[in-house]
Amino acid sequence: MKAAFYVSLLFGVLTLAFGVEKRNFDFVVGVDGNFKEAMEAAQRANPTEAKRFVIFLPAGEYDLTNLTADANGKSTFTTSHLSLIGEAPQQTSITNTTTTEGISVTATMAFERVNDLYMQDLTVQNKSTFKTAEAGRQVTIQQRGDKYIYKNVWLLSTQDTYYTKAGRTYWEGGRIDGTVDFICGDGDIFFEGTTLTMTRKGGYITAANTSTQWGYVFNNAIINVSDNSYNNTYYLGRSWKDAKTVFLNTKMNATPIAEGWAKDMNSAPQVFGEYNSRDGNGNLVNTSNRKTYFDGNKDPSTAKTLKTVWNANDAAPYTLANVLGGSDNWKPNEITKQVNAPTVVQEGGVVTWANDDNAMCYAVFVDGKYKGNVKTNSFSLEGISVGSKLKVRAANEMGGLGNSSNEITVVESNVKYYTIDISNPIGGKIQLSKDLINGKVAEETQLTVTAEPIEGWELNTLEVNGVNAAGNSIDIKVEKDTEIKATFKTQMNAFQGEVGYIENGILEDKNLGYQGAGYVNFGVGNSYVDVPIYAPAEGNYKMEMYYANGSTATRELEIFVEGESVAKVGFDVTNGWTSYVSKEIDVDLKKGASLIRFAVVGEKDGPNLDQIVLIPNFSITTLKKPISPKKFNKNLPLYNLRGERISPQKAKKTMGIFVGY
Repeated sequence: MKAAFYVSLLFGVLTLAFGVEKRNFDFVVGVDGNFKEAMEAAQRANPTEAKRFVIFLPAGEYDLTNLTADANGKSTFTTSHLSLIGEAPQQTSITNTTTTEGISVTATMAFERVNDLYMQDLTVQNKSTFKTAEAGRQVTIQQRGDKYIYKNVWLLSTQDTYYTKAGRTYWEGGRIDGTVDFICGDGDIFFEGTTLTMTRKGGYITAANTSTQWGYVFNNAIINVSDNSYNNTYYLGRSWKDAKTVFLNTKMNATPIAEGWAKDMNSAPQVFGEYNSRDGNGNLVNTSNRKTYFDGNKDPSTAKTLKTVWNANDAAPYTLANVLGGSDNWKPNEITKQVNAPTVVQEGGVVTWANDDNAMCYAVFVDGKYKGNVKTNSFSLEGISVGSKLKVRAANEMGGLGNSSNEITVVESNVKYYTIDISNPIGGKIQLSKDLINGKVAEETQLTVTAEPIEGWELNTLEVNGVNAAGNSIDIKVEKDTEIKATFKTQMNAFQGEVGYIENGILEDKNLGYQGAGYVNFGVGNSYVDVPIYAPAEGNYKMEMYYANGSTATRELEIFVEGESVAKVGFDVTNGWTSYVSKEIDVDLKKGASLIRFAVVGEKDGPNLDQIVLIPNFSITTLKKPISPKKFNKNLPLYNLRGERISPQKAKKTMGIFVGY
């Protein structure tokens, strides 16, 4: 039997051997009914591990207070093997408002003895402000069960925001906001890259009540405060009872109070640990005053001294596989993998894209709003207006949506369109007199093509379908697929960093002493700048990088030439942010325009990068008159002013710049 047609029956469900079963969302809230009707439909379906029930919530707010909630405002759900999928946490929210306060009576969503729950791209918010003199406990999610996954989920409330009970849970990304004990309860919970935001002075992030093996494990978490005055006032946590809480590789944009851990409530903790905590600039946090003795408070018999500041060996056992693997070898990080974004094109009256075997279905969005979902890799444009903007997102096996496809503009289905392929030149850009629609224009469209150099550069060549234009502009009538190319050149040897394309950074000009319009202020993380440069000849150049580093430590950049890493360079501390000095390295460059990328390393910040100066590591001499070829070094190449390689015989008759004299 051929593999392409092989199918198998698993738990009574037909599945492809090397892909995900194609099926639509089971319920779309707002299309098939309201949220209450969605949960009722899920319960009737009696889902299983092999046939889960997937609910999609388009962008909007879904208030459960008068829909599924009890008299207190709490909504309880008991259906396992359920997926709740939103568009994005900033756009899709489930909310409630309560009439009281309390950890067990206020949850926006309480999952009672529910297993195998998957949530993605949603915000759950308890909007209540009800509180007593003692407390203001307003829960968003209360959970009891095993194998929960939250991907890109935000929980917003105050005290007791997230209340967990025994079982395993995996968080990937997402955000949890609160004031007091806003992550509290039991279970083995692994938080990967989750942002924790303290929204009051002197609050507590965690209050674990642990009966399980591992407790709360935060890896690569990010801690923020909603107001800078809360910095250095909050606690990482306190022991509700027998607490186990670990913070590994945490980025503390706001640091806790010096002792880190607060006074116990009902008993001393079993495990409080912290490893490799760093501040927002990547520097190790001072943990020398962390609390180590815990008196047990209400149960002094549990009093103990703990090692709360860990080394790599202490942290090593706290892996995702150890914490959540269990006897069934659960691997939730594989379940959360997203399907690649499709590439969509219009073909007559339909939009199509390549099928992906890993996609359960595809969600279609028109003008930013959910339009429908399909199992096939095409979507009819019937009823969709010309000029509408359309995107597609593919769903993974749990229903979670990956990144959006390219956006296309819907065009008349009976008009012929031609592709306009434009190069991305270094040192300038190509402008068209009319906007492209999906990279195309209608047949016989009149276009003016103009090549525009950046400051200090000039046009070298402009080509349309292989034919050189006489100047920097040309008029064409589009009668076939068209290719447009341009090249630019310059006689400068100093190039401003801020002229380049900046990713996750800014052009800044507040620290004086720079050249040009300013300098590049890098961000933390995936931050870089691509700087256009020009070499008059192929060879090895000294590259002088002018920068300022007013921090207290060396900052590093990785340097790429035409996409290839050539060096990692440390930029030493300077005498303040207005003190610009140079750092030099040697680089090999091709003749003509190139891009040099300067990128931060890891999650660290970079220096402020000003300008780049290129100096050849070979002789370049300007001749006022021709010279005998006998005087040239035969081992080095010769070039004229245009950067063209020439022979010694031709050099004898040519005045200009020569390499190798």
